[in-house]
Amino acid sequence: MNFTLHITDHCNMDCKYCYQSRSPRNMTIETALAALDLSVRSKGDMLIPSGCMHTGICFFGGEPLLRKDLIEAVIEHAEKIHEKNGHEFKFLMVTNGTLMDDDFLAYAKQHHIRIGMSHDGLMQDPVRKMADGASSFDILEDRIDALLRMLPDSTAMLTIHPEFADRFAASVKWLFDRGFRKINTVPAVGDKVNWSEKALQVLENEYSQLSDWYANAVSTGQAFMFPLFDNKINAHINCGMGINQTCRFGQKQLSVAPDGRIYPCIQFLDLEAYWMGDVFSEIVPEKVAEVMRLGAKEPEDCQSCALKLRCKYNCCCQNKISTGASDQISGLTCAFEKMAIRYADQAANKLAQTQDKQFVRRFYGSVFDCENDPMLVV
Repeated sequence: MNFTLHITDHCNMDCKYCYQSRSPRNMTIETALAALDLSVRSKGDMLIPSGCMHTGICFFGGEPLLRKDLIEAVIEHAEKIHEKNGHEFKFLMVTNGTLMDDDFLAYAKQHHIRIGMSHDGLMQDPVRKMADGASSFDILEDRIDALLRMLPDSTAMLTIHPEFADRFAASVKWLFDRGFRKINTVPAVGDKVNWSEKALQVLENEYSQLSDWYANAVSTGQAFMFPLFDNKINAHINCGMGINQTCRFGQKQLSVAPDGRIYPCIQFLDLEAYWMGDVFSEIVPEKVAEVMRLGAKEPEDCQSCALKLRCKYNCCCQNKISTGASDQISGLTCAFEKMAIRYADQAANKLAQTQDKQFVRRFYGSVFDCENDPMLVV
């Protein structure tokens, strides 16, 4: 079982595209610890197999580092559980990085907390200001160095704002040059942004530039993860297996609201139709079944699409924020997905046509011999 704990609605930044609500809500330590206990005692129900001996915990906000007290209490409790019965806990934190001091980074390394740091590269300052309007870029310069020195496997999480889409490719390269080897990217969506036709054309040009950069980085043997293209290439090779299994709506990564109520995903907090139980009692089987039924509904327009097996068309979270309905895809999502597939294929074709050895190792494994493999073209 994996729980995303929404430990605070407070944040010390004011990002132009942020869709998270701002309120006085904070999760109590009691509620957070109850989530851990639930994942241990509820084995054998619809979501937690009887033999399950692991729980994933993601600290989420707002800005979770405003609640270091809760984070430390959760980890202390998890370690006590582990000592008692061997149950394993894995921790992840999504943070803006501005409160990530050296003491916390040492603590994160000691307790194996993985870090996902939101940073938009060269788009950072125009869209990710501090709450008082100050630069966040400058604050994060030495924090990036400290983070990657202490936790080199940390992930950079970049959001593309349409007004600054012309900086996207340069921003990915900047993050890479700064030392990040895991870079997740996503276009900003929601009521606060407007993707015009012109902005989409600019974005397509940026994808084309990144396709060339990606092909070169793969060919030269760089060890890195770039899901924007990696996932599309893997989806082709594996006939679509895994492309739509990132969260398994209502089954794998549940969200716990500050009050302890459980929902299937971050975009569905506080929506009564998607309530699945709470951490102080149990997960409610009939509610789980209903949420899974709702999550299984897919956009009808996508069923005959040739790109279906390579597209995240049925991501309920993305659909909800884009269209207001979990089973309706927006035209923007469709455009973004087609763009990603097109330029992932451009890079893959370039590498496959030359039977690039690094490409084969990356996507087909060492069992293949470049000189003997007859058909690698995507």
